[in-house]
Amino acid sequence: MVRIAILSDAHLLMQADWVEDEDLLTREGLEVLENFERALSVVEKDMPEAVVLAGDMLDYRTKSGYRVAHREGEKYMTRVRAAIDGLANNVGCKIYALKGNHDSEPVLRSTENALKGKFIYVKDNMVKIGGLNVFFMNSRYQQGFYGISLENVAPLGDLLVMHESIPIWGVTGLSKETLKDFCGRFRLVVNGHMHTFLEAALGIPNLYLTPALVPSREIKKSWMLMYEYPGNLEPKTRETPFGYLLLDEESLEFRPYNPLQTVVRVEIKGERADDLLEGVRAVYDALTEREDKHKLRVWVELQTDPITVQRVLLPEIMRYKDIWTVDIERLPIKPGMREGKAPKVEFGDKAFSRQELIESVLKCLEGKQKELAERIFKEIFTKETLLGRSEETLLFKRFLEIVSESYEISDSFIVKAWELAKRR
Repeated sequence: MVRIAILSDAHLLMQADWVEDEDLLTREGLEVLENFERALSVVEKDMPEAVVLAGDMLDYRTKSGYRVAHREGEKYMTRVRAAIDGLANNVGCKIYALKGNHDSEPVLRSTENALKGKFIYVKDNMVKIGGLNVFFMNSRYQQGFYGISLENVAPLGDLLVMHESIPIWGVTGLSKETLKDFCGRFRLVVNGHMHTFLEAALGIPNLYLTPALVPSREIKKSWMLMYEYPGNLEPKTRETPFGYLLLDEESLEFRPYNPLQTVVRVEIKGERADDLLEGVRAVYDALTEREDKHKLRVWVELQTDPITVQRVLLPEIMRYKDIWTVDIERLPIKPGMREGKAPKVEFGDKAFSRQELIESVLKCLEGKQKELAERIFKEIFTKETLLGRSEETLLFKRFLEIVSESYEISDSFIVKAWELAKRR
């Protein structure tokens, strides 16, 4: 029986934000690449006859939402291709890949071209690996509930590898009935995207979820320490959730990878900004007492509006220089929660209500400038926007359109400004 290592969700280019220096990578990007190289050295020890990449390995967008620029992508891909090539040469195996929802088909094709015969992109097709019939299904992921026709999947096989959202832990995705139909056609079904290893997902005996291979900015449920406030500030701990799956003979098992850093999730709850601020201070004071504080990579999850995050919480978080906060995940405000409650933080003359801000600005303008400002307040700086309920990129594009219309600028202005914005 063939031995197959199944890797997924490394999100290797999600950190490829624009850096002006052509020889410089982002700090996060360097860590992700080093983790990837070290993880592949762990895979080598299992001596697989084939390696399967189950999606979301070579992102086409950064975490900020911008498309990965060619120059930045190549900085990463040089090392990614070298690592994959080294694995194939050292083990004597082939690497097979499908397209996840964060992957780009041109990048997969170019990698296949560069690593001729070693890296194979398989799109909705069956491949014979050893004695197994393995079907690779490109991701059909959509937000919310969605379906996939059985016509997209082979009628029979040994292993189906896919990359879809599974309706578990409150997540929407494919229906359980669809997944049962898929699992009825194959001895084993392995699914990426969820970032968590799970056997018999949804109670379906032959459905397995893959872990995230290494830490990236797409954290999902992949944490190693969790702090909760309010609480006693004793963190929940667990073994590394990162790693890959190894199919060997009849068994499919999780093979852990211990990353360079410790991934920390912080959940802070409170009805008022004061509560959240108190939570930040309590948790971060606890983090600074840890001996491994320089290895921590922290994600903060809280439920409030973007103004409170930017004006109150982020400045406080940034005071803790020894703690690396990777991201702040702001959850939408639930109905019934208090909004706009003034925190006990001194803003001086920088704090305005929305109406006060409108009145102050309009007093200083006249003519076309005043008309333009009125349109911007009416269409851009709405209450919905300030509460974080609008898509920021679409708002910025609309802002460009309004300015263009008001000053009779050519249509190319929007395109050029948009391209410049994406490089930031």
